[in-house]
Amino acid sequence: MRKPVLFNKKPNQPLEVDICAISDWEGFDKLIQFLKKEYFVDVISQIDGPGARRWILKARGKEFELRHDDGYGNYLFAPSLGSEKIVRAIGKDLESRLKNI
Repeated sequence: MRKPVLFNKKPNQPLEVDICAISDWEGFDKLIQFLKKEYFVDVISQIDGPGARRWILKARGKEFELRHDDGYGNYLFAPSLGSEKIVRAIGKDLESRLKNI
């Protein structure tokens, strides 16, 4: 059985949370809606290019990113140690909600 969410944390590297269950371009928009509704995120900036997206978001005073790459899928990125807590919490929430997909 494939895991809906994978947590990737390597020593001295930022935390990445792969959202395997929602990996397509349209899923990115659904994830943004979810984050706005459940975590009251503010969109700080957004870059939408061909085959890739990178939005910088802010929740609970911490900035983090939601990224999409056509060859990789959607994932959360914690650019700092301070943002890892919110990214991990969102990842665990998504893992729980998506476990039966």
